[in-house]
Amino acid sequence: MTTSTLQGPAPAKPTPRPKPFKAQGLAYSVVRGPNDAGAWYWRARGPDGAVAWTGWASRDELLRTYRVVEPAPQRRFETVRDLLTAWLDARANDPQLRPSSYRSYIFRARNIIDTVGDDSAESLSNETLDRVQAALLGRGLTPKSVHLHQCALVCATRWAVEEELLTPRALSVPRQRAHARAVAPHTPTEGEAAAVIAALTGEDRLAVSILAATGARLAEVTELRRSAIDLRGGWLHLDGKTGPRRFPLSAELRALLTPYAEGTDDRLFSRRGRATPARIYNQLVGTCARLGQTVFSPHGLRRMIVNRVLRSGMDIKTAAELMGHSPCVMLSHYRRVTQEDRATGVAKAGLGEALVVPTGPSQAGHRSGHKR
Repeated sequence: MTTSTLQGPAPAKPTPRPKPFKAQGLAYSVVRGPNDAGAWYWRARGPDGAVAWTGWASRDELLRTYRVVEPAPQRRFETVRDLLTAWLDARANDPQLRPSSYRSYIFRARNIIDTVGDDSAESLSNETLDRVQAALLGRGLTPKSVHLHQCALVCATRWAVEEELLTPRALSVPRQRAHARAVAPHTPTEGEAAAVIAALTGEDRLAVSILAATGARLAEVTELRRSAIDLRGGWLHLDGKTGPRRFPLSAELRALLTPYAEGTDDRLFSRRGRATPARIYNQLVGTCARLGQTVFSPHGLRRMIVNRVLRSGMDIKTAAELMGHSPCVMLSHYRRVTQEDRATGVAKAGLGEALVVPTGPSQAGHRSGHKR
């Protein structure tokens, strides 16, 4: 008996899943299959994403029905530029790809082409990925962004191999290492905050002033409406991720906000240029750097207010409700204890009094009043 008889017939290769296509304004893609007849279950969606048709058919039947002309096979690529250009053209016809994702692919492909676009496509290797990484990091891109660029080049290469337009090769992008969070950990003093506010102008100055007076979140301030300023009740109405809350208007905060208390539903801050939170954040950080101060963020101002509130002796529950947090979160993430805090706490608690030797008659122990 031969070896082939013992092993039995080789298993049949699975039928490849048909590629999606567009026809008559509908995007066709396979949902499941094939069935016993070799047909696939297709779903057609309209431009709004609504399902317009479902049914069993082969891809050839649908193409003949709608007279869809398939693009001619492409020749092998000469350069990385040719590879990425063809990959982008193929992705543009993918009905399951979001427009925003396609724009991201275009952005990454352009940066890669600027770096290794003239390299031979057949020379693509892990060394190419390393060169892309070094070049893009040198241009100031973040490690995460560079990682996504490398992944895009790997995806384009795998697509070309699957289409038999490029000889197979093994490319791998190393796992992105954990980097330190891009935050400014410094908690400013009131003097540092005042110096930065004095150097700002316009809406940016107003926003940072509110942050420094309330410790509110940046998004809570940038989403403020003029009707949120309640001069009669003496409140500033804030609404953030933990829900709405009221912040008392101090004399300084009232004077700052009175010119804007029109009672309308208009936004306090305009939507000019970049998104308002990003613009104010960048202005705050940039002004710190320009003044030569240690950089701090809007969250640094929030920590500043938490510290000031707790040092004033306010009970923790009240302070947490004022800041829109639970006591546990406020103490864990926002409270910053200094050496002065420790010294003050020791003095207030009278720690060390047990070490003081009494000068009068000893009162230690218990003297029984019973007669022996």
